[in-house]
Amino acid sequence: MQQDNLKPYKFNEEEINKKIFEDRWVRFAFGSQGYVKTNDLSLGIVEFDKNKTSLSHSHDVSEALYVLSGIGAVNVAGELNQVKKGDFLYIPPNMEHSIITEDTDKLKIFFVFGGKIYIDY
Repeated sequence: MQQDNLKPYKFNEEEINKKIFEDRWVRFAFGSQGYVKTNDLSLGIVEFDKNKTSLSHSHDVSEALYVLSGIGAVNVAGELNQVKKGDFLYIPPNMEHSIITEDTDKLKIFFVFGGKIYIDY
């Protein structure tokens, strides 16, 4: 879906194709990879399978996470943050982080980036 002009646009999560990575799937709603193309806002849904640790990585923009379901942890610059449904977490720009899931739960997260970003890992 290309969003060429500025107008409200409604769609459902199920309408967005999943992008499959080794450790997770992602539905990009808005952003350069999004269902709706935007340059100033990037957001979507990501789900990590049970018993996984994502690659440690950083972004040059701020990231905010909201846990939709499951339990796990987010390692941010060596500090382990336990997370569960209903938790928010802010990750400053250029800060190394990784997502860690338990062997009992998948972890589903709503994410927002404070600017343009492209994810290919």
